Order: sequence, then C-alpha cells, then structure tokens
Amino acid sequence: MFRFETVLLFMTQMFIRNPLAIARNYFVLLLVIAITLNITTIHASPIEQAQNFQEVDSLLHHRDFERANRLLETLIQQGQVNHDAWLSGKAYAALGSSLLMQGKADLALKNYLTSLQLLDEKEYPKEVSKIYANVGALHSQLKRFSEAEQYLLKALQLNPSKEDRLKYLTNLSGVYLESGQKQKALHTFNEAIALGKAQKNKAVEAILYTNLSNYYLEQKQWDRAINHAQKSLELRAELRQAPSVITLNNLGYALTQQKKYREGILCYLQALPYASLQEKKQLYYNLYQANKLSGENGKSLQYIEAYDQIKDSLTTLNYRQKVAELDAQYQAKERQRKIEQLAATNTLQGKQLRQQAYLIIAGLMILALISLVVFLRWRHTRLKEQLEKSQLKYRFLLVQLNPHFIFNALQSVQRFIFRNDQQQSMEYLQRFSRLIRLVLENSAKDVISLDEELELLDNYLRLQQLNAEPAFTYEITVTAAVERELTVIPTMLLQPLVENAVVHGLKGRTNGRIALLFSNDGNKLRVLIQDNGVGFLQEKQANALHKSMSTDMLRQRIEEINKMGKQHIEFKLVNKGSEASPGTTIQLTVTS
Repeated sequence: MFRFETVLLFMTQMFIRNPLAIARNYFVLLLVIAITLNITTIHASPIEQAQNFQEVDSLLHHRDFERANRLLETLIQQGQVNHDAWLSGKAYAALGSSLLMQGKADLALKNYLTSLQLLDEKEYPKEVSKIYANVGALHSQLKRFSEAEQYLLKALQLNPSKEDRLKYLTNLSGVYLESGQKQKALHTFNEAIALGKAQKNKAVEAILYTNLSNYYLEQKQWDRAINHAQKSLELRAELRQAPSVITLNNLGYALTQQKKYREGILCYLQALPYASLQEKKQLYYNLYQANKLSGENGKSLQYIEAYDQIKDSLTTLNYRQKVAELDAQYQAKERQRKIEQLAATNTLQGKQLRQQAYLIIAGLMILALISLVVFLRWRHTRLKEQLEKSQLKYRFLLVQLNPHFIFNALQSVQRFIFRNDQQQSMEYLQRFSRLIRLVLENSAKDVISLDEELELLDNYLRLQQLNAEPAFTYEITVTAAVERELTVIPTMLLQPLVENAVVHGLKGRTNGRIALLFSNDGNKLRVLIQDNGVGFLQEKQANALHKSMSTDMLRQRIEEINKMGKQHIEFKLVNKGSEASPGTTIQLTVTS
C-alpha cells in the first residue's frame, strides 16, 4: 500500500536509475556526498597521495570503475610495502565505495571491514565513524537490521560532525522503522527532525517527514500521516525539488482511508509522471482501489487494466533477468568445466611420460581425474537442464485451468449474447478474463496472499453461479482477525475443492448453497468449505470425489507441501446432516 523513503547511504538500486531520476531524489545526492567525503577527507595526506585520491574521486564520479580500482589497488600495495596502515585503510574504504557503486555488496563489505582492521578509531574517529555508517547502511540494504543498528550506533558514539550525525540518525530511524521497532523509530525521527531544523537542512527534513507519514500510516493515524506528508511536500516545493512519489502515494492512501477519494486520486495522478515502472504498478493499483470505492467502476476497470499491463511488463522483465542469470551461470560453469577438463587431460598426458616406478600412482591419478571429468559433466548437464526448464516454464502456465470449464464459459458467453443479455455478457466476460489472468499469474508462484485467493474464488463461483441450472447461492466470510494481505496459502489449493463442491456436490440439487469461512487462530488459518449437496459417501459410491483431483492426489500434494517445512496443512473431509441430504464439510488448517 505504501513504501518507505530512506537516506540509507548505499542503496544499490539507485545506480540502475537514469540520471534524471537520480537528480530528482535527494537521498541519492547524499550518497554521492558520502562517497566523496569517504574518499577525500579520511586523513590529511601528502600532496602526491592527495592528488591520487582526488583522481580516484574524479574517476568514480565519471563511473570509470576499472581505472579507479586499479589506482586504489596500487595505493593499497604501496601502503602494505611501506607499512602505512592509514594509507591502506583509506584505500580499502574507497575501494569498498567503488564496489558498492557497481552493485557488488559482498565485496564492498569485505573491503570496509578490512579498512576498519587497519584504522584505529581512537586515532581517526571521524574517518572510522564514516566507515561504520557505510557498513551499517550496507547491512540495512541487505535486510540485516540488527547488524545495521549496531554499526550506526557505533558511528554515532564517535562524535561525528553535526551534518554526519543528521545523516546517521536518519538512517537509524529508517532501520528501526523497517525492523518493527516503532518506539525507537519515533524517538529517533524526532531527534533527527530537531537536528535538521537546527541546521536548516530542509531536504533531510522533507525525507524525515515522509518517513513519519509512513509510520503513522502503519498506526492508522490518518490525520497525522496527512499532516506529515503535506509538510514534506511543502519543504520540497520550497527547495524547488520534484515531488516525491512515495510522499504523494502516502498522502493519497491516507486521504482514501478517510473516504476523501477525489483528493486521494489527485495525489496518485500527480505522482505518476515521476514514478518508476515499479512505482507505477503500485499507483495504478491504488487508483483502481480508490475509484472502485468511490463508485467509478469505469475508471476502476481502466486502472486495473493499466496495473495488469505494468505487472506483465515487470514479470516479463524479471523472467528475462532470471533466464539471463541462469544462462550466465551455465556459461561460467561450462568454461570452468572445459578448463578443468583440459587441465585434467594435460595432467594425464604428463603422467603417462613418467617412469615405470610411478605407474601405480599414475593409475590412481587417472581414476581420480576421470571421476572429476564425470562429475563436471554431470554438473554441466544438470545446470543445462535447469536452464531449459526455466525457458519452458512459461508455456506450462497456459494449462492450469480445466479446459472443460473454459469451453463451458465460452458457450455461456455465446448464450448470453444470443439472448441479447448485454449486462450478463459484460459481467461474465470481465470476471472470466480476470479469472484467467489470476490463474496464469499465480501458477508460477508457490504461495499467494489470501486476498488474491479470495478474488480468484469469488470470480470462479460467480461464473459457475451464472451458468448453473438449477441455481445455487454462495457466501464467503472472512473474520476481522484475518489479515487478508499478509496471510499466504499455497497456490490453487482451494479452487479444486470449491470446484468439486459445485460440479459434484450440488449437481442437480435445487436451493444449493456453498459457504466458505476463513478464521484465524494465532498463526493458524482455518478454512471451512460447506455445501448442502449429495454428500461424500454418495459421491464415493459414484466413484468420484473430484474428476480432476482425487483424495489421494490432494493428500499427496499436502504431504509434499508439509515436507517443504514452510507451511503445515491439515485436511479433513466429513459428512453432515441427514442421509437424504447429508452435505459435505471440508476442513483445512494452514499453519505458517
């Protein structure tokens, strides 16, 4: 629904944005400043060394990483030869910044830690403080919030300058907010805001007010969220900065929650021109929700279509990236295999030229080398198969729905059109297209949110209801304790059970009824699927629990899910009522 806006010192994602986007985001400027300070002000150095680090600074500014890294490695070697711990430590810190700008977080962390081993914090407190802050920000980027908090507190304990202290407090408040430490986050926000006002640093104040608006959104304190978001936008306007997409999104969400739909929609629309592709996806979904709540069904449909298009684009992009990564991994392994195989062959040939006394040892070496070649070949084949499976995965998404259901749906549309029932035709087509999209999108996932599953079930039951003779009714009830967006369940777990109740349980029955109840018990989601149909025993006599999923197949799938250990599912099927109309109840318990 909303996102954080942070000033974390080295967010990898900033380096993949275009220059105009970087210029619009103040926190990116802070990153560049932090890198510059880290490189050029760690220690007063001789003139020649100062010129070298200035050259490194210029190379990084122009993103000439190869030359910058070569120069830094030379400086590291000079420091090691001359036993100059300060020079080596400073060069390692600068190399860490260079690697982080290239998106190599692990190597950057390694160089930062090496720099900390070389620099004494008592002798160089300000320089070490900066490195602590960089390491803390890097840990935060990697979602290691405990380590991030530890290093940022260390940075603050070394009495940094007022400007650096403001940046560190801003980073620390973001860490507390993302790690769920609400009271610490609020206290640190207020301390940072007071310091920002004292320094008249309106740019950082604007970021802090955005984060505070997000904090109050989580607390559902809509008035405070609106007030802080508006303060952030006012400060950006004074600085002649472009509006923050995150701030406008937070403001629009808070206004929508207060049923001020028109004002909320205007905020979302104002943010769209400045939004990235991922941000547009969230904004279009929020526009769909706001228009739906305000009764603007036409616009709601327009925005959900735009949301789906953006989502498709991101899915395609992510899929291509995954395939490219797997292909690169495969190519690297293939090259390594060839190198190792060639080395093994050369070793074998060399061994064959040795004297007769070493034949036994040579035989053992040959056996070991052959085993190595076989292993490398096996590993190469397995990786190639994984690549081929990844490339074919998309094709399998097209066969997830029962073809019989699809043919019936299309015939139903034809029937509605023949009867000139335009309203029923439009509703059926909209729900059918939405159902197909949901199934195709979710088929590639292991789990989906309960909110998505409820939308899928509602569309499916409504389509069956429009097509059923005799008619039946259904009801989906979700208790207030269930967090629909945060609760996840295995993909396509409930739809086959509901399909069985409709197709087999209520077949030929007048006044048919299906009821779905979702309740929460701690970390357990309880699901009841009830119908007043013919009952399981009579169905079993007819040799059909479900023509597309038997009891054994269902239990096998649940067993496989339980083996994975991420969730545990308990399944129970019972009859209820009288012999004439026993009905069936399915009980599912999903433990996260």
